[in-house]
Amino acid sequence: MKKLTISGLILLIMISGTAFCQDRPRVIRILATGKAESTPVLAIWFNAEPSTDATIFPTRTWGAVNPEDIRRYMRIYFPRTFEELLDYEFIFLAQVDITFFTLEQQRWLHDALTNHPRAGVNTRSVMSANSPLNEPWQASILQEVFPNDVDAVIADSRNFQGESGPLVINDDPALPNVMKPFKSQIESIFTGYGGLNTIPRPGSYILSYTKNSKGIGSPVPGQIAHVFYWRWNNSITFTFRDMVYDPFWSPKESSVSNPYFLDIIANMIWFSTGRELPQDPLQVHLYRRLVYDFNIRRSLLISLLDFAELFGANPVRQYEDLDGIDGVVRETVSLYLDRSYDGAYDAMEEAMDMLAELDKDAAKLKDRALLWVYLVEWSVTTAVFLVAGVVLWTLMVRRRLYREVGATKWVR
Repeated sequence: MKKLTISGLILLIMISGTAFCQDRPRVIRILATGKAESTPVLAIWFNAEPSTDATIFPTRTWGAVNPEDIRRYMRIYFPRTFEELLDYEFIFLAQVDITFFTLEQQRWLHDALTNHPRAGVNTRSVMSANSPLNEPWQASILQEVFPNDVDAVIADSRNFQGESGPLVINDDPALPNVMKPFKSQIESIFTGYGGLNTIPRPGSYILSYTKNSKGIGSPVPGQIAHVFYWRWNNSITFTFRDMVYDPFWSPKESSVSNPYFLDIIANMIWFSTGRELPQDPLQVHLYRRLVYDFNIRRSLLISLLDFAELFGANPVRQYEDLDGIDGVVRETVSLYLDRSYDGAYDAMEEAMDMLAELDKDAAKLKDRALLWVYLVEWSVTTAVFLVAGVVLWTLMVRRRLYREVGATKWVR
């Protein structure tokens, strides 16, 4: 039997490693739930990120979403068995009301994160500033898998609301490049930021924190952890100090919005589920931004075509062209998932150019459809004007419908 050479052995190891990576699904399944106000933000995140496939539903009332709605959503969307729950690699809990979860469902989530290599996030420190929401979370078995010391945060009532201050991205070389690539850009935006107090458990890694002059914070006084994680058995879990619809995470653009919110979320999910982080995060950021913009412009285009169709236009050809553009986007997603980021970006730019041309075509279709509306409106307006003019001329100028009054004389 022939002995393997060193080069042959290295090649075999590389092939084995590649095969191992290919065993992981290309798309990460996510179970994302929380306050009804949070779910639109979660939907925008995960619809814009091609590497995720999320099931999103509310588990806390807000606005028109009432408790009966929550219970119905839980029956429909929460996994029926523990095995179904294990289909999800990442669990996102955005200010949930844990009282809507049965004890069995809480145990399933706990066991999935404890006994299986999974990942997760809980937001706003202890879920809420209100005791009817944070005390049930404190009593839940699930809270122990996350890096925030819930008992210590609630016990420190004096500093419970935390303190605002400049946001700092931790640039420790030992930390993963989840947030570090965007340090200079983000810190210049968030010069004053806050949220509930957090107290990381021993063994936590702090990715970002806010500074204050009052000495509030742990483990370093004057530094309140903003985003931090730890390793819980074979899983990695995170805690956020703030809410997902706060400026740091919200896709709503403003003077203090974070343009890298999606990159940080995606990096966090990739890192905690064992995926390789991109070597050029800014290039990937540009691609994600194109996908985000494409989704918005595509929705506007469909609305425009639907509007034109209401006035008798036939947008069949435009929809066929849109299908072709969607095919190009699917190719960019495949390149992106294969980590061919340059190729994905170039193809996405081409798709955006094609969509811009289709926008112009759709606008012309709409104008042609509305042309007949404008003609009818102007015809009716002109006819009414002419009829009114004729009547006015006849009655008030010519007075053809009036009989002339004869002269009278006085007779004695």
